[in-house]
Amino acid sequence: ALGKLAGGCTFQTYYPITPASDESVYLEAHETFKLTDGADSQEGSIVVVQTEDEIAAITMATGAALAGARAATATSGPGFSLMAEGMGWAGMNEVPVVITIYSRGGPATGLPTRHEQGDLLFALHAAHGEFPRLVLASGDMEEAFYDAARAFNYAEQFQTPVIHLVDKALANSTQTFPIFDTRRVPINRGKLLAQDELVTNGGGPYRRFAFAEDGVSPRALLGTPGAVFWNTGDEHDEVGHISEDPENRDLMMEKRMRKLETAAEVIPLEEKVNFFGPKDAEATIVSWGTPKGAILDALDLLEAEGLKVNFLQVRLINPFPVGYVTHVLSRAKLKIDIEMNYSGQFASLVRQHTGIAMDHLVVKYNGRPISRDEVYESVKMIMTNSDSPQRVELSTRKVVLHHGA
Repeated sequence: ALGKLAGGCTFQTYYPITPASDESVYLEAHETFKLTDGADSQEGSIVVVQTEDEIAAITMATGAALAGARAATATSGPGFSLMAEGMGWAGMNEVPVVITIYSRGGPATGLPTRHEQGDLLFALHAAHGEFPRLVLASGDMEEAFYDAARAFNYAEQFQTPVIHLVDKALANSTQTFPIFDTRRVPINRGKLLAQDELVTNGGGPYRRFAFAEDGVSPRALLGTPGAVFWNTGDEHDEVGHISEDPENRDLMMEKRMRKLETAAEVIPLEEKVNFFGPKDAEATIVSWGTPKGAILDALDLLEAEGLKVNFLQVRLINPFPVGYVTHVLSRAKLKIDIEMNYSGQFASLVRQHTGIAMDHLVVKYNGRPISRDEVYESVKMIMTNSDSPQRVELSTRKVVLHHGA
């Protein structure tokens, strides 16, 4: 919530759902706030709307973004299911809307008050058809603050939906950090045109969806004098008129998808990944999201026993940082994926993008966060046992080991 305020969010929608509601409730309680310290500080404000359902939440946030607000919605897995079609409309119309997903145990109602990382592939592929969306995942509260603010920059720079993945463990934990530095997230609104900057194409109409080398067209807000264009759920031409012309379809699809290439080039590496530990380690742990804390604590225990381990945390999931991840894993002697879902969703994603398979998989999916000791014991067993299991399932009943494919 604080990161959204720092990022200039002025409109948030939600339908109550565990554990996402806490964020919107906090924003409701702080709808007006001081922008700086001191008695003469100006006030900022945000409008928070509790909608009748998640379909309304995503479409209302999309409308606010079209009108110029930095707009967001927050939900959990079941609510995000209802947002899929509305997010597709935002993707077709290149709307910079932010969706915060607080992952919990599923499917269906699942474990509504418990923890899981089961929504990764869902976030990447939700909605029918293909359109670009950026997906970023935070590993702790400090990252969540800066990522929440950056999400609006990404959305407006690349004019596409941005999904920010957090989870139950992050939502309902308490941590202490130094005061966050808002100067690290200066606001970048991308190719947003003022009225006197409208490109008229030699007297022709404003082309909201003009073809561009980087995939990003100059954007005017709804109601800007001189900026006449159409928004529709159908494929369209450069001014927004419905078109099923095959050549136009090719050009529009390629234009939209090119945004991922642009984002991969523009976003700095330090916002995509974190790397911890010695480069020449005996084993490399790969993970994403909130296992970060337990893994970092376990590294200290492993180091104390003479076991050299490093840790690659991927924060920008889409576009995937293929080059860097390939570079790290191609030199890794032993690759261990740790995540909190049944199937090892991130491991499959790494293999999809790099062709590199994990040597070992450590998973936990019983609704409780992974602990330092569980990471330590699993990694130590893998590194010191000549008959190491390829899959370790952490359970409240027992640790289940799987050998072989």
